[in-house]
Amino acid sequence: MSTRTRNSLLLLLSASLAQAAPQPHIPRKEGIQWGACKHETGGLPVECATLAVPLDYTNSSSDETLDLALIKYPAQNGPSKGSIMLNFGGPGQDGLNSMIAYAPIQGPITGGDHDLVSWDPRGTGQTLRFQCFEPEELGQTYLAGLPDASDVSPGKIWAEATIVAKSCGERLKDTGDLVGMAFAARDMMQIVDALGEDGMLRYWGISGGTALGSTAAALFPDRIDKVILDGVMNVHEYYHKSGETNIVESVDATFEGFIAACFENPKKCPIASLYGSADEALSAVEKLFEKLKYEPIPVFAEGSPPFLIDYSIVNSLIYSTLYRPSDYQFLSIALAALLAGDIDALVKILGSSSGVSAIPVQAEAVMGIRCGDKIPRADKLSDLDELEEEFHAMSKWFPGFARGAYVYACAQWPFEAKERYEGDFNVKTSNPILFIGNTYDPVTPLVSAQNMSAGFEGSVVLQHNGFGHLSIVQPSNCTNEIIAQYFADGTLPKEGTVCEPNVPLFGNDEELPTGGEEPEATATQEVPAPTDDAYEETPAPTAGAE
Repeated sequence: MSTRTRNSLLLLLSASLAQAAPQPHIPRKEGIQWGACKHETGGLPVECATLAVPLDYTNSSSDETLDLALIKYPAQNGPSKGSIMLNFGGPGQDGLNSMIAYAPIQGPITGGDHDLVSWDPRGTGQTLRFQCFEPEELGQTYLAGLPDASDVSPGKIWAEATIVAKSCGERLKDTGDLVGMAFAARDMMQIVDALGEDGMLRYWGISGGTALGSTAAALFPDRIDKVILDGVMNVHEYYHKSGETNIVESVDATFEGFIAACFENPKKCPIASLYGSADEALSAVEKLFEKLKYEPIPVFAEGSPPFLIDYSIVNSLIYSTLYRPSDYQFLSIALAALLAGDIDALVKILGSSSGVSAIPVQAEAVMGIRCGDKIPRADKLSDLDELEEEFHAMSKWFPGFARGAYVYACAQWPFEAKERYEGDFNVKTSNPILFIGNTYDPVTPLVSAQNMSAGFEGSVVLQHNGFGHLSIVQPSNCTNEIIAQYFADGTLPKEGTVCEPNVPLFGNDEELPTGGEEPEATATQEVPAPTDDAYEETPAPTAGAE
């Protein structure tokens, strides 16, 4: 393990004191000069800017700076009552492009009385971009499969992870340790200071953004005004485990709930026409998974080169589509065609989708941030045997999705972030935090929100009794009203509050075609695909226009 960040006892003591001591608000003399954005804005009334921040917060003798790329979506209901910082997850998702997709959704939910501000966090977009390979160097695809695809897959993926980790280490040896949650949190507070407001943090972090929000609240507990963490990561595991088994704690219940909803809405879900019960359908999926491990399906589609449908592709497609309930009907149609062995219908269905509309996550940024923040390392694959068993014990259907690429690469990562929060997240913030967790979230389970809330004194967990990843993907007027009220005056819901979504699964009015017609995907994607995220190795196709 590299000892670059621990080369002296003094540095350790200094970092420890920095985490424990209150961080004073020191207004920056220069403000932010907002102006026109240089990238595509989709017609939104956004403004952009740059802000110089210290390149290395651990080196007080250096005057080197880094320019952060900023974006602002002004308050839509009159003069702003202050700024709300947004972070969109991953970690690895940029801020500028993500703001274009999310601001029209999150802005009205906040009440429309605040400016929304975001930035490209270190390693993403325009800010110290973490890129290990040039496009022309990617002749071979690494880390695309799942470790459960065959008996030899774990060894193959481990070896590929070795190539990726060493390549990143060689190319980014001078800057790779300058990305990570702690520095991103300090960057965010630099922005807060430069805004020239009250110096307090108002923040809505989604998915991977909850790891940033938790870290910022722990580092700057006296500067917390109103902070919402929605789709909560278990940050204890993020920092202290080679792999976050908590990720898959609810995915089986989410998938089985999706199948159960099919049989409650048979006119809208073709899987129900193939089997007599949800249990029979699940048994068929289990057999399909096992078959695809050893008998991938060759596909010859007109207008495209031949390709294989294998276990990794199907398992990843299902998992990633579980993020978005608006795509569940598309998933039901595609999965029914696959279960029925109708590959022509499957190709037609996939081809009828509008393609990947998810905001792109730069996979190397995901690894650069996540792996540098992780404390454990491993010398060989067998060092992870116990962890592998934990993943299989946690999930029957998707034990490999959160495991392979990032776990194996992070275990071999050649450098570590110059600063990492190493505290216990037992914190009293100046104002209490609102955590939000979905009952059936395939990647950030409700238990993670409860786990993190337990350490933040006075915080409350709002249970959004819906499916998918984040509260906004299956909207609820109840949840939205609580968010708006919290940002308005800090009012928290009562402990134990549960909000129901406005529309249940398959609650649209569309039914499947009859008369032998080939079903086409009809779901629409109203909310941007939350590509956190870090766990979404293959973004799911979305049906219809975004």
